[in-house]
Parts: sequence; structure tokens; C-alpha cells
Amino acid sequence: MDRKLIIIIFIAGLLGSTIGVVGTLSIQKIFFSAPANTTQGAIKKEEGPIVNIGEFTVNLRGGSFLKTTIALEGMNKDSGEKILEKEAFIKDRINTVLSSKSLEDMQPEMREDLKYELMNQLNEVTGNQIQSILFLSFVYQ
Repeated sequence: MDRKLIIIIFIAGLLGSTIGVVGTLSIQKIFFSAPANTTQGAIKKEEGPIVNIGEFTVNLRGGSFLKTTIALEGMNKDSGEKILEKEAFIKDRINTVLSSKSLEDMQPEMREDLKYELMNQLNEVTGNQIQSILFLSFVYQ
């Protein structure tokens, strides 16, 4: 094979690859980029009202106890009223979930799991009106 032919093939391949990479990056930037007014990876959620549900003292499985104060953040400005309408049912679910747990379930590394379970149970009662659970105090023994 002739040297000139090899050089031409090499340059054509290099040029084709460069055009392909630049084209792909340009298309991604044009069509798949986030809008300029949002930050990458962040989802803006509407801040809802904070509803203080109260203090709970429950016996845990195994003879330990938990004393905690819980507040709930609603999904939107109308959630506060809907949460308060279901307050008795919410307190019942919180007592049921907390009293089914053991002392090991109250450890700091397990707290997010507890919040997740509570949120699922409370959203079942309120029709998905709760976006976060806040432990204002948390004492267990």
C-alpha cells in the first residue's frame, strides 16, 4: 500500500472522528441541557406549611421507650388544613409505627428508614399531602 494512501485514510478517519465528537457534543448541549435558570440535578419543590403534630411517648419492642416531637411539612400551601383535618388518624399511625419498632431501629443510622416508613403511612392517610417529616426532639432509652 502506498504511503500517501495510508496518510489520507488516517487523516480522513481523524477528521471524521473529530466532526462526530464535536457534532455529538453540540447536539447534547442544544437539545439536552438544563434550562439556564435551574441548577443541574436540583429539583425545586414548593415549600409547604410546617404542622406540629405533637409529642409522642411510646414503648418500643423489648421494653425500651421513645419520646419524640414530630412536625410535618405539607406539599403546598393548602396542605396544612388537610393535615390538620386528619390529625387523629395521623397520630394513630405514628403511634402504631413507632411502637412496632425496637431500640435498634431508633439508632441514628436507621432514622431515615423510620422517616421513610412514617411518610408512606402518613401519605396513605392524608392523600399524599406530606413531603417531609421532622423530628424536633428524639430521646430513646
